[in-house]
Amino acid sequence: MTKLPHQIRQLSRHTQQAVRRNSLHRAFTLPVLVQIFAAVGLVGYLSFRNGQQAVEVLASKLRTEVSARIQGELRSYFGNPHAINRLNATAFTHGDLDITGATQGEHLLFQQMKIYPEIALVYCGSADSGEFFGILRSPDTGQLLLSYSNPDTNFERRQYSLDVRGYRQHFLSQGGSTYDSRVRPWFIAALSQEGATWTDVYVAFTTRLPNVTASLPVYDRRDRRLLGVCAADVVLPEEFRTFLKQLEIGQTGQAFVIDRQGHLISSSTDEPLMKMLGQVPQFREATQSSDPYVKEAATYLENRFGAFDNIQQSRQLSFVVDGERQFLEVLPFSDGFGLDWLIVVVVPESEFMGQIRLNTRITIVLCAIALVIAMIVGTWLSRRLTNPILQLNTAVKEITAGHWQQRVSINRTDELGELADSINTMAAQIQQSFEQLEEQSNAFSRFFPPEYLRFLNKDSVQDVKLGDYVSKEMTVLFSDIRGFTSKAETMRARRTFRFINTYLQRISPLVRTHNGFVVKFIGDGMMAIFPYQVEDAIDSAIAQFHGVRDYNQQIEADSRKTFEIEIGIGLHTGHVMAGMIGEPDRIQPDAISDTVNLAARLEGLSKVYGTSLIISETVRQRLQDPDRYHLRFLDRVIVKGRTKSIAIYEVLDAEPDDRRQEKLATLDTFEAGIKAYSDRDWTTAHTYFSTILAQHPQDKTAELYEQRIHKLIEEGIPEDWDGVWAFTHKR
Repeated sequence: MTKLPHQIRQLSRHTQQAVRRNSLHRAFTLPVLVQIFAAVGLVGYLSFRNGQQAVEVLASKLRTEVSARIQGELRSYFGNPHAINRLNATAFTHGDLDITGATQGEHLLFQQMKIYPEIALVYCGSADSGEFFGILRSPDTGQLLLSYSNPDTNFERRQYSLDVRGYRQHFLSQGGSTYDSRVRPWFIAALSQEGATWTDVYVAFTTRLPNVTASLPVYDRRDRRLLGVCAADVVLPEEFRTFLKQLEIGQTGQAFVIDRQGHLISSSTDEPLMKMLGQVPQFREATQSSDPYVKEAATYLENRFGAFDNIQQSRQLSFVVDGERQFLEVLPFSDGFGLDWLIVVVVPESEFMGQIRLNTRITIVLCAIALVIAMIVGTWLSRRLTNPILQLNTAVKEITAGHWQQRVSINRTDELGELADSINTMAAQIQQSFEQLEEQSNAFSRFFPPEYLRFLNKDSVQDVKLGDYVSKEMTVLFSDIRGFTSKAETMRARRTFRFINTYLQRISPLVRTHNGFVVKFIGDGMMAIFPYQVEDAIDSAIAQFHGVRDYNQQIEADSRKTFEIEIGIGLHTGHVMAGMIGEPDRIQPDAISDTVNLAARLEGLSKVYGTSLIISETVRQRLQDPDRYHLRFLDRVIVKGRTKSIAIYEVLDAEPDDRRQEKLATLDTFEAGIKAYSDRDWTTAHTYFSTILAQHPQDKTAELYEQRIHKLIEEGIPEDWDGVWAFTHKR
C-alpha cells in the first residue's frame, strides 16, 4: 500500500513527458478520446444505477409542472376581474360610467363582457344612495343585458337588451323588489378591506353554479371620498375543468382545487362539483368525492395535517391506495386579494415504471453508439485542426525571425483560414509600420487650448508640462450632432470639414461665456468641463440649443434637409482630474474620471429617450435653486461599464417652445405613469403613457415606457426587478 502513491506519481510524470515528446496531434487526440470514453461510460453507468431514483424525479417534475400550470391558469383566470375593476374604477371617477343616472357607460362594460366570457356580471354601485349599474350575462341564453337601479326605477332592477355595439335597445323587465348596493356582500367586503378583495365562494341563485365576486372601492382622488364599489362576478366554470382534464397527468392521474374547508372548487374528474341537499345545492367535499384518487388524497392530507388550514407551503408527499404507491403534491394558491385555495396533483407510481425500464435500455444502446461516433469524429477533427496549426506555428517562427516575406498558404474558410490571412496581413503591416515609424519619428507637434493656462495656474504655454493637472469636483458636458454620419454621406470631405468647423465656431464660444472650456473636440462632438457651478453647464447647454436653432433658421429652405442639425447633450457632476496627458513630444488636454465616462453615456441616452438635454441626479442635487429649471424625471438606469444605478432627468428648458409646452402639459400624467410603472401596475402605467402618446405622439420617452411594459408582460418580470433599466451597450 505504501508503494501506490509513488507509482501514481511516476505514472503522472511519465505521462507528462510523453505528451511533451509527442506531436500536437497525438497530445490533442488521446485526452479527448479518454474524456469521451469516461464521460459516456459514466453516463451509461449512472443511467443504469439511477433508474429507480428517476421515477421519483420524473414524478416530482410532473407534479411541479402541473401544479405550476394550474397556478398560472388560476392567476390569469382570477386576475382579469381585478383588472376590469381597476378600469371601471377609473371610468367611474372620470364620469365615463354614469352609475347614479344610468345615462351612459354600458358600451364599456359590454366590451369587457365580450372579451372575458368567464365573467357573469360586471357592475358598480354608488355609495350615495345605493344605485346600481352593470352588464349581466343571461344564464339561459348567454345574451348580454343592461341592468340598473336608481331613484328613477324606485331602486328596482330594470333590464334592457343591447345592440351589437353595446348600447341599450329595448326595455325587457323590472324587478319587484328594491336593490340597495350598499348592503350587498360585495360592497361590504370591499369597504371592510379598503381595497381589492374577493367574497367567499357562493352558489348563484340564477345558475345554481359556484360563483365568487371581485370588488374594489372607488374613491375621489381629491378628497378620498368614497364614490362607490366596482365588482365582477366570476363563475367557476366548465372551461377551467376542461383545462384540468386536458393536463397530461399520465393515464389515471388527477388534479383538483379545494378551499380551506375542503370543498371542491374544480376537478379534472367528471363528477359534479355541487350536491343537492333536498332542493338546496351545496358544495361537494373532496373527502366525499366519487373518484378514489381525489377522495383518498384529500383524506390523506386532512389526516396528515389535521386540517387543510395547516398547509402553508408546497409539499411533495406519497401515500398508498389499494397497495399502490401514489405521488402527491399540494400547493397553496393565494392571489393577494383573499383567495386561499389548495392545488392538489395525484400521480400513480405505476405510470412511470414501464417507461423508466424502456428508457434505461435505450440509454445504454445510445451511449454505446454515441461512444463509437464520438471516437471516430474526434479523431477526424483532431487531425483537421492540428495540421493547419502546425503550419501556422512554422510561419510565425519565420516572421518572428524577421523574414517578412514569409506567407502561410491554407485554403480554408473557417477560423484557421482567417487566422492564416491575419498572419499574412500582420506580416505586411508590421513591415509597413516600421517603415512609417522611421519616417515619422521626428514629425510631432503640440496642441494646447489657452483656457488651460488660467485653469492650471500657468503664465505661459512653455510652463505647461506633461502630467500637470487639477483635481476637483466639476461638471462634465458631452455633446454630439445626431445623425451626422448620414449627413456626411451626402457631402464631400471638404464640405464636411467646413460644416463641422462652422458648427463648432458657433457653439464653442457659448462654453467659454458660461465659465467653462472645451477639453477636446471629438469629430462632430465635444467634451467641456465647468469647474465652478452646475448652473454654468446647464445655462451653456441651453444656450447651445438656442444657437443651433438660430443656425437652422438661417439655412436656406432648399438646403435644410442637408445642413439642418439637431444635437444631444449629457451632463454629470463629480470628481474629475483634468490636465495634460500624452508624451513629452506630444501632449494634449484631457479629463479623466468615471464622471467623464458617465457624462458621455448620458449624452448617448438622450437619443434613446428622445430628449435634448439629460442631467444626472448629482447635477440636480448641486443646483442652488432647482425651481429655476423645468425638470422631468426620466428613469433610473445602469449604463454600460457601471454597476450602480443613477437617476436621470430631462431639462425641458432646452426643448423647442412647442415641445416644451407639450411635455409640461402632460407632466402630471407622465409622473403618474412613472409611479405606476415602479409599482408594477402595468395596466395603469400603460393607460397613462397611452394618454400622453394620444396627445403628443412624438414623446419618445412615453413610447419607450410603453415598449418596456409590453416586453415585461411578454417576457416576465425578473425576480430581482427593482425598476432600474440596465443598458448593456454604449448609446
